[in-house]
Amino acid sequence: MHTGITLNWDRDDPKAVYSRQLSEYPLYWDKDANSWVAYSYKYCNAILSNPDAHIPEPVITTDSLLNEKVRLLVGNFARLSNGDRHTEARNAAMMVYKYMQSVSVPQLMETLLKDINPNSGFNYVEVIGKKLPVLVILKGFGFSDHECKYVTQHIATLVKIMTSVKDEDTTAINAVVDEFYAISERYIIANRLAIDHNLTTENCIQQFICNLVGLFIQSYDAGRALLCNTLLNTLDPDRGQGLNTPGSYRNLVIETLRLDAPVHNTRRIAVNDILMGDQVIKASQKILITIAAANLDPRVFKNPLLFDPSRSNNAEHLTFGLGEHACLAKHLMIDIAAEACSYLKNKYPHISIPQQEFKYEPQANVRMIRELMVKLS
Repeated sequence: MHTGITLNWDRDDPKAVYSRQLSEYPLYWDKDANSWVAYSYKYCNAILSNPDAHIPEPVITTDSLLNEKVRLLVGNFARLSNGDRHTEARNAAMMVYKYMQSVSVPQLMETLLKDINPNSGFNYVEVIGKKLPVLVILKGFGFSDHECKYVTQHIATLVKIMTSVKDEDTTAINAVVDEFYAISERYIIANRLAIDHNLTTENCIQQFICNLVGLFIQSYDAGRALLCNTLLNTLDPDRGQGLNTPGSYRNLVIETLRLDAPVHNTRRIAVNDILMGDQVIKASQKILITIAAANLDPRVFKNPLLFDPSRSNNAEHLTFGLGEHACLAKHLMIDIAAEACSYLKNKYPHISIPQQEFKYEPQANVRMIRELMVKLS
């Protein structure tokens, strides 16, 4: 019986595992991982909302070869901080979103697909998934074409700072982070943000830069996973029926976020004892919150394994988290996915996904297809 934390995306069926866990082990102590695992909506919701369940401190060892800018970024991301530090970082992140302008997703799609032969298959992950979300952000801030090219070419290196960094990667990571930071700093100066938004202290400017870079990172993995999952559902003969309005595409994206969540879990650590039903999560114990399982809880979602964009409470999914640490980019990512699929479906009515075996990236928390071949006609 599978009761542990780690799933092999290529081998395991997450929905089958989660459905069993929801029934038998809604809150489970995994002795091998020395961690609690929450599966039910009730427990996931409660832990995400509990002020005594903190984001674990990022691990960058003191003897690491990663430079000062990397440490500065990781130490100021809103998604990785708690308490007063989180409040400051979240305020900076909200300021970042406030300043970003809307851009045309269809226009960016046209640019990304301009060299694609409609009669030949192309890898949607590489052409669209890894580029569109971050380009929407870059263009929304008015970055130059040269800067957009640099960021999209090097973002895969940037996101490595969120994982256990290998020593051989540190030189490349340090160089890329230095340049990303410099690009963001030049942007603030060029657009007079220090004056227009009262960025009057060095710390405030650093917070803005760090959370702008954090937005790039957030858009990369979860963004491409959502784009792929949404396209699969859009082009499914059964799931993609009735797509004829912007609202219908948004509903499809929201149901995709519930049933085919890109992010499957997130982690917390108890800073005080937390009572969950008849269980006590003791201070300093780790917690894995399996939000993709909570989204399948039949006590909240009727017929949870049925794809139903018209379900009245789909938006209650936990994929974007809850409370102070809820993802600030949720509306942005829903809009990008909805507009991208609407554009493809209307521009290329014969678009199809050839039969293929999907393989997934070896990430513990995000289920991402490595390659998705698509034909436009």
